[in-house]
Amino acid sequence: MIWDRFVRTFHWSLALGVVANYWILEGGDDSHEWLGYALGALVVARIGWGLADTGAARFSNFIVGPRQLWNSLPRFGDAYRTHMGHSPLAGWMIALQLGLVVLIVVTGWLQELDAFWGEDWPQDLHEWSSDLLIVTAVLHVLAVILIQWRYRIPLVQSMLPGKHRPR
Repeated sequence: MIWDRFVRTFHWSLALGVVANYWILEGGDDSHEWLGYALGALVVARIGWGLADTGAARFSNFIVGPRQLWNSLPRFGDAYRTHMGHSPLAGWMIALQLGLVVLIVVTGWLQELDAFWGEDWPQDLHEWSSDLLIVTAVLHVLAVILIQWRYRIPLVQSMLPGKHRPR
């Protein structure tokens, strides 16, 4: 599994930005807001790359329909032994995480609008979706550790700079 420079840079930039905005920066501060907008721009760029790229980063290479996803679950390990990219389940997790970042950015922006002054739901949805993003990130890290250990696939190494040999 070899990811291009854009995907690796996107991945680590998003991960560090989410950690900073969730645990380090104070919600409502300018730095929190601007980092949130930057993370939203990163996701828009990744969506563009996922539609335009011809390699492993192309969404159509790993996001499948619900039936294909369901049928792939009993053969979960096979996807990692034979495929040089994400499994169908991982593809849906990526779609969920990208969608959550978009939702977080939009609800953060809504809180700044006069039209929603005094409304609790944008802030509540912002916080709940942020918490859910962290839960999915923890599941992502646990899955990477499990897959790397169980199937002996160098997932972490494939997201680090340098050249890596495909399995």
